[in-house]
Amino acid sequence: MFKDTGTIDDASILLNLTDYRVITVTQEPDGRQALVEPIETEAACPTCGALTSRIQARPEHRIKDLPIGGSDLQVVVRKRRLACQEVACPRRSFVQTTEQLPFRARLTTRLSQKLVDEMSCELRAVSRVASAHQVSWPTVMARVNMVGELVGNVDRMFIRGLGIDEHRFRKVRYARGRTGKVIRIEPWSIVFTDLDTGKILDIVDGRRGAAVKTWLKSRPRYWRQRVQYVAIDMSAEFRKAVRENLPKAKISVDHFHVIQRANLMITQVRRRRSHEVLQRRGRVADPAYKYRKLLTCNLENLSIRQVERLKLILESDPELGVIYGIKEHVRELLKTRDIHDFQSRWAVLEKSVKATKMVEAKSLFRTLTAWRRELLVFIRTRLTNARSEAANLTAKNLKRIGRGYRNHDHYRVRILTLLCLSSRNCNLFSHR
Repeated sequence: MFKDTGTIDDASILLNLTDYRVITVTQEPDGRQALVEPIETEAACPTCGALTSRIQARPEHRIKDLPIGGSDLQVVVRKRRLACQEVACPRRSFVQTTEQLPFRARLTTRLSQKLVDEMSCELRAVSRVASAHQVSWPTVMARVNMVGELVGNVDRMFIRGLGIDEHRFRKVRYARGRTGKVIRIEPWSIVFTDLDTGKILDIVDGRRGAAVKTWLKSRPRYWRQRVQYVAIDMSAEFRKAVRENLPKAKISVDHFHVIQRANLMITQVRRRRSHEVLQRRGRVADPAYKYRKLLTCNLENLSIRQVERLKLILESDPELGVIYGIKEHVRELLKTRDIHDFQSRWAVLEKSVKATKMVEAKSLFRTLTAWRRELLVFIRTRLTNARSEAANLTAKNLKRIGRGYRNHDHYRVRILTLLCLSSRNCNLFSHR
């Protein structure tokens, strides 16, 4: 039977700690101190479920709570250790718990929720949040890790389009191997993104195709069968891993990386011609070097003055003119929207490459030939890896604000918590 404890006093209303009432408030040398205790005088035994109100002890513990009227308020909880009166029950005593203070909790539930909300609503360093609430860094990170285990379950998500991209997790390190030779270590992370929503699904430590293969293999069979499209950059290892584990999915290559390869081809030819003709690298006095950025720009976006400068560069070196025309053929190829136009533009590009003897052009065409199947998927679907690149930018911003991360698990949980909880208001620490 529950006993009536009377009306709630003004101090309890001001503290607003659910299921607790304030007994006394005193002014201590180190700040204000509030002594509280549970309102309910009876509780059920966690083993047998029998109700009891017999008090065995009243231990007092200092807890951390949200700041009220300043940050110097210290909350002390007078708990009740109740004795189980059931003879057959093996448990002789237990501590009364509430929603705000679970078993062995030193932080209130509302403070734990506040810590997670501040970590997930904006890009903030863990140390800043810990300092604002006067808790330690491991305390904040433990709450974030707890939530990360709940929001990082990819197997329950319906994914139709999958994006795969990589970014550098931390700075390059050098270590001495077992043989005494110094080796270069580049920590990379692979980001898996939902192309429909732009949400980061998971972050895996590694850069090679083996990491992608392991992650895809760990997904259930029904999950892999639902994936219809995969967008990647021009990574042969990623393509091989996707083909082996997602045989029904169609792979689309991002056209940005194709144009990047074409611009790299122009840069290589320009540098080679500078050494062949001038016997040195380019200088500001050379038009091809001074206006080198014009060679990689879209022709339709140039002004009249820029077009005149571009003509000056192309007329000064015939090979630059030829290689620039091949780059424009690649751009026209990527603008097509159906298979017939693609085949026509492909024939024009192939004819232009065969007419020249430049190894840079032939190398680019061999690469495009190897990725022709993926290019056709892009032409039909116009599916790019833009959402994955945007997710990478968010991860990099988080890394910069946190002044870098050494633990990849903490890095992964921070990103998943930020992106999964920032768009919804959910109380993950509620026990109701």
